[in-house]
Amino acid sequence: MLEDIQKTLFRWILGIALFGIAFWSAKKGYHELDPTFMFLAMICFAIGLAAVWESFFDTVTRPFIILIESILFPVTKFNKPTLNLKLPAYYVNEGRYDEALAEYRKVLKHYPDETEAYDGAIWLYVEIFEEPEEAQKLFDKAKSRNLVLNDQSRNLVKRGDR
Repeated sequence: MLEDIQKTLFRWILGIALFGIAFWSAKKGYHELDPTFMFLAMICFAIGLAAVWESFFDTVTRPFIILIESILFPVTKFNKPTLNLKLPAYYVNEGRYDEALAEYRKVLKHYPDETEAYDGAIWLYVEIFEEPEEAQKLFDKAKSRNLVLNDQSRNLVKRGDR
């Protein structure tokens, strides 16, 4: 991300500098009727335009793309993301526990009756983050929704109470 910002900033500085040189050269070439300065102006302008084109084009077309997407793919409060329990499990296997917990919380937000997400989040709270009170809150929430969690989650919550 930082590398992209640096790259874009460098391109804009280079482009603006080349536009300045092109303007100066075109002005000098016009006043002195020197084709060398006019040719230099055209080359500097073309290279400057090539340097800033990508981000300039993206900035100019973004509102139109947003408009088209809003017409073709309207978002309503009833739309919810596709249920994906493989991603948090992958994060757990990779040792990326913060991301896994965030994914489980996202699943629970949109699919509050998904017992596997409760089980995974409770396990993370007790075993990894050592926050049994958060695990207890999730367990109570599942219980209030009349969900049956697996025995491991119940044992983890009981063990965390001690």
